[in-house]
Amino acid sequence: MKTFFFAVLLTCLTLAPVVSSRTLAAAMQKADSPAAPALDLIRLQRYNDAINRLEQILEARPTEPDALTYLATAQMYADKDFLKAQKSFEDAFRAGGGAAFFVNHSHEKLSGNEMAEYCRGWLHLRKDGVRFTPSEGEHGFNLPYSNIVEVGRNRWSKSLFHIKYGEKNQNFRGRTGDESEALLVVALYKKFAR
Repeated sequence: MKTFFFAVLLTCLTLAPVVSSRTLAAAMQKADSPAAPALDLIRLQRYNDAINRLEQILEARPTEPDALTYLATAQMYADKDFLKAQKSFEDAFRAGGGAAFFVNHSHEKLSGNEMAEYCRGWLHLRKDGVRFTPSEGEHGFNLPYSNIVEVGRNRWSKSLFHIKYGEKNQNFRGRTGDESEALLVVALYKKFAR
């Protein structure tokens, strides 16, 4: 047992310069939730597998917040039914979850519809605020609603949306590229931020 502990500690110390504290915190948070593996299935566009896994979790724990949130996400991407998704996300929010979107995040100032420099990651809207966790990199954020100045659709393209806070303006495109997904993010922000 001591040898195993030492090996784990040594591995963590060896990887410490490579893995940031934010990445470790996100990984630890994901590992705490029984629904966390579904995020990877959704990211890989294996929506039916994610739905099956989440429904199994909900059979045992019908009000599990993350399972309700990620089920709404998987169903939204599988069916492209944004009205149904809005109701499902609102139900998840009332249970302690929220909404999750797999998005492209622009690294440039936009003047049109196309993103040339971007990363992908998860945008979460929860009771305590909005969090963006990039798949790679260190430019995520976790903001209480009180720090956000505006969430709205972009004037250049209705399929893009932005989040303004402080002096920053972060631009995003939802996975579907459909303007209904951008509208859904804005509508849920307005509802959850109250």
